[in-house]
Amino acid sequence: MSDANMACRKLAVAHPILLLRHLPMIAALLHGRTHLNFQEFRQQNQLTFFMHVLGILELLQPQVFQSEHQGALWDCLLSFIHLLQNYRKFSRHLAAFLNKFVQFIHKYITSDAQAAVSFLQKHADPLHDLSSENGDLVMLKSLMAGLSLPSSGGVLERSSEEEKEDETAAGSLPLVSVSLFSPLTAAEMAPYLKRISRGQTVEDILEILSDIDEMSKRRPEILAFFSTDLQRLMNSSEETCRNLAFSLALRSIQNNPSIAADFLPTFMYCLGSRDFEVVQTALRNLPDYTLLCQEHAAVLLHRAFLVGMYGHIDTSSQISEALKVLRMEALM
Repeated sequence: MSDANMACRKLAVAHPILLLRHLPMIAALLHGRTHLNFQEFRQQNQLTFFMHVLGILELLQPQVFQSEHQGALWDCLLSFIHLLQNYRKFSRHLAAFLNKFVQFIHKYITSDAQAAVSFLQKHADPLHDLSSENGDLVMLKSLMAGLSLPSSGGVLERSSEEEKEDETAAGSLPLVSVSLFSPLTAAEMAPYLKRISRGQTVEDILEILSDIDEMSKRRPEILAFFSTDLQRLMNSSEETCRNLAFSLALRSIQNNPSIAADFLPTFMYCLGSRDFEVVQTALRNLPDYTLLCQEHAAVLLHRAFLVGMYGHIDTSSQISEALKVLRMEALM
């Protein structure tokens, strides 16, 4: 599932129109998954699958909000609501998904308020129920309060003239606590940037990398602030620091595949390093990086081949794995 997700994310950035053509199929894949009990749902990685689909929709903004994709988009959103409704008793486990869902709805309202509010009005009841039953879901309460959505019964009782008035006013609906979704600024990241640049000992660097690792699990976009430092540490002679730097770099690229080429010089340098351990780390990450930076796959695989031939290292398994994931992406 991980390779397929990376391939789809790359496709969403590089060729969004191709992926949008398959949006109805993606919506259909979400059907028939929320009938399981929650333990089965999690054990079968269904929640991860829903998170992946929502993440792909985020990358397809703003094209996904265009009217020609409305039917498939609404189908996806309805499946997300069914998930939240059926497993509302387990809201603690759904917090990350719910936050991403509410952020996506905010973006939808900003892009096409009339269509977004029309969808929400039709499906307001389960969202109201979820909001009222879980007092800690601040983002959802913010959305519901900002829109002041009536229940579906109230909508059915309204006249056509009132509905037209609502459509006219949709574009100016107030959004409460939009600051909840404000991106982090360089000033907020300054203490961490200072710590990673001034880290003298391995322990200092590992501590800040671990902090960044934890933060980025919730908000992977923060990794963009540390791109230069991560590239520097990808060539570190200290194995733990190097491995974590590679892991964070790939997480950053997976979150935003459009930056993959920015890491190409560093990755090529690591493949050609005189430090055997650095080369081995780069080779271990070669398949994933090649998939995310597939526009430069030929250069990467050629360098890996030369490393194997002149460095007397068996690189065949890494090259084969990279070709396999590229073939998977081509078949999608």
